[in-house]
Amino acid sequence: MSMVRVEGVHKHFGPLHVLKGIDLTVEPGEVMVLIGSSGSGKTTLLRCIHWLEEIDAGAIYVDGTRMGYHQEDGRWAHDAEPVLNEKRSQIGMVFQRFNLFSNMTVRKNVLLPLMVVRRLERAEAESRAVKALERVGLLDKLDSYPSRLSGGQLQRVAIARALAMEPKLFLFDEPTSALDPELVKEVLLAMKALAVEGRTMIIVTHELGFAREVADRIVFLHDGRILEQGTPEQILQSPREERTKAFLSQVL
Repeated sequence: MSMVRVEGVHKHFGPLHVLKGIDLTVEPGEVMVLIGSSGSGKTTLLRCIHWLEEIDAGAIYVDGTRMGYHQEDGRWAHDAEPVLNEKRSQIGMVFQRFNLFSNMTVRKNVLLPLMVVRRLERAEAESRAVKALERVGLLDKLDSYPSRLSGGQLQRVAIARALAMEPKLFLFDEPTSALDPELVKEVLLAMKALAVEGRTMIIVTHELGFAREVADRIVFLHDGRILEQGTPEQILQSPREERTKAFLSQVL
């Protein structure tokens, strides 16, 4: 069974048609990188998979479970918020802008979702939080506040927060785009460690050197459609589509 199945997905924002019939599958353990120009629909697709945005047509399944809907009396009915939150909890999403609570320590930022969403006891939540922070090299920052951390450290806390939840799927939305160049490497190394473990990941990034190293497949989006996809070698070295070639010439 595919970990992610996107079937004929359309998304509008008012008159703007952002996703135009996306069909996509991601297999368990696969690392997929989404590339494309600004406005091509990459971030919107991630947000739809996580059901932060409700789609207008089509269907999205994560590990065989349809996002946003459930079967009721032989028809598809909208999920209630608690059911939807439980489905979302199986997906770890890392945003561009960290989304940490500034009034909480690093430790509390990571353990809070474990207690609130996973309903773990404090001791177990703390143990998982500490282990996740150790995995991303931040054991010495447990009791620091976000204001005392660099951008790279903040993003690694966000990765640890997602990791502690033990999700089936990781979504990364341009996780290095808000960072100074010298801080990018530490975040990419943390993500690379997840890829080496065989985690299922969908990553939106312009870091094509990183994509070449970790991706099993690169998908090029243009104007809300998948224009081309293939291995890193196929897409980055021998793209078929002229629009892909033009994009790569600008980025590379």
